[in-house]
Amino acid sequence: DKLVYDPHLRHIHIDKHKVSGTLHNAGQSVIFKVEKGTKHHVNITGGPLVYKYRFEDLYIHFGAANDKGSEHQINGATFPAEIQLYGFNADLYRNMSEARLGSNGIVGLSIMIQ
Repeated sequence: DKLVYDPHLRHIHIDKHKVSGTLHNAGQSVIFKVEKGTKHHVNITGGPLVYKYRFEDLYIHFGAANDKGSEHQINGATFPAEIQLYGFNADLYRNMSEARLGSNGIVGLSIMIQ
């Protein structure tokens, strides 16, 4: 609910590999899912993360009104859009389904679009 600045937080790193996948329009969001068995993996590391998380899904939330597209709020403020990236813990689990059942299994990152 409240955004707190942490000056000691390290940068989050997202690998820069091209991946194939499917794109689906779900009405007020667009969903990208990485193709299973893809040759290259995009890993998310750093910041507060102790493990390596493999990127699986990307959601872009938007709304009919320009200022109310985000799924989440910061200090009560909504945003025109929000990008969410999800990955599973590749150090502990084999896939997203398995990771959902365990601790430290899933990472979610939200980016608010102004």
